[in-house]
Amino acid sequence: MNNPSQTLLLPIRLSVAAPAYNEATGIEAVIAEWHGFLSGRNDVASFEIVICNDGSKDDTGVILDRLAQQFPQLRVLHFPRNQGAAAALNTTIAATTGDWVLLIDSDGQFPIQNLPDMLAAVRRSGGRAAIGIRQKKDVPFAQFGSWASGLVCNLVHGSRVRDFNSAFKLVWGPTLRGLGLEAKGMNYSTEVTSRLLERGVSLAEVKIEHRPRATGVSSMRLVRGAIHRLLFVSYIALRQLLIGLGILSRPQP
Repeated sequence: MNNPSQTLLLPIRLSVAAPAYNEATGIEAVIAEWHGFLSGRNDVASFEIVICNDGSKDDTGVILDRLAQQFPQLRVLHFPRNQGAAAALNTTIAATTGDWVLLIDSDGQFPIQNLPDMLAAVRRSGGRAAIGIRQKKDVPFAQFGSWASGLVCNLVHGSRVRDFNSAFKLVWGPTLRGLGLEAKGMNYSTEVTSRLLERGVSLAEVKIEHRPRATGVSSMRLVRGAIHRLLFVSYIALRQLLIGLGILSRPQP
């Protein structure tokens, strides 16, 4: 079925796509929660959970392989070495088969219980994507970085997306699988939003629950991430300029 609106008239075929890196302490509880919730939904005709183990150094891969024996809906992909969250997510997206794809983190920060509100939003809008608006619970430095990068991205796109960098998205599968993402690290959520806007996809926005991190993040990682985000946002701005000047072709919807 090629029309996203038509698929929403009936229970949907859903793919859940997530990267995982060193999540051994919590991944089993997260997968069990996802599976239990989706199994009980009348608005989900079938589902698959596709996770890429991004070269984890702990027992994440072993746990996921064991869970795949328990849950037939779980499909596990493995990188032999760490390649970055975006590379892992790209791999999961390419492997999805559902009409709709839910992008979600595997650390449990985004409760799967947010899904019904996202579905309701795309049903109301008749569009191809919904994005979750987090009630921010990160440290102030990370909050500022997210706000600043979102502000710049909105300026270059002429948009007003309230949480440009949110990783929790529900997207029409054929559209998502055709985005051609380039990011390798943690900037994938920003790039997905940008690529959707490039194609003229309107984003239904939904306030969602966002749980705090169970463990902290080192200041070195925060600073390095901020530098990478600055460079990546600069790339997005340059890309939009080149598209506007006709030097790059605008992607088709």
